Amino acid sequence: MCTARMPRVHCFAVTFLLLTASWSLSEPCGSFRDARERSRIDFAPLDGFVDVCSQDFQLCVKLTQGYPRSVTTIGYFVPREEWEQYRKGERSGFSRYLIGQRAATMSDSEFAGFKQYVYSQQADIPDHTNAPATLELQDHIPLGIVDETKDSISFGMAMRFQPTDSGVLAPVWLGSINIALQLKGETLTLYAFDTLETSTATAGLKSLAARWLKCMRARNP
Repeated sequence: MCTARMPRVHCFAVTFLLLTASWSLSEPCGSFRDARERSRIDFAPLDGFVDVCSQDFQLCVKLTQGYPRSVTTIGYFVPREEWEQYRKGERSGFSRYLIGQRAATMSDSEFAGFKQYVYSQQADIPDHTNAPATLELQDHIPLGIVDETKDSISFGMAMRFQPTDSGVLAPVWLGSINIALQLKGETLTLYAFDTLETSTATAGLKSLAARWLKCMRARNP
């Protein structure tokens, strides 16, 4: 709190720090740093999410094996409640999850070129996640570019899967938003996934991705 005796510059600094702390805490953010020091970034999963990779290495490999070798998966975050259910054998997958990866570092000009590539492809860039063996990809619908700043670009995809189990006839929609982010000298690839009721019911997915990006910025000022 500022007082009459406090120099104006110190008063301003205190006010700024209080406002920054208030903004940072407005979104419940977790904290996650790579124990293997492959990245200096706090990947800040949303509160209530846990990292699968640090608890089950074999499952982590299975879930991320579709990604190219040019990226390193730092964290694979799922809702804590669903993780506990999975460990008990009560569920076989997760309804929503966040994947944090470090990619080859881009310069500012290279990142600008990547943005232009996304635009040239109309944000129709295939996702590399391997679908579960019980699902067959039938269709995908680009969601376009959903957000862009100087140091980030976010674009999405809605994918329709058909369960291979003959007893399940209804298709399953899964939405994905990929965030490419330049942060503290690193180039990051973030994925937010969420189950969709329909191909156009993407409000929850977009909110999930935006909230995570907000946490990333708050934890890495």
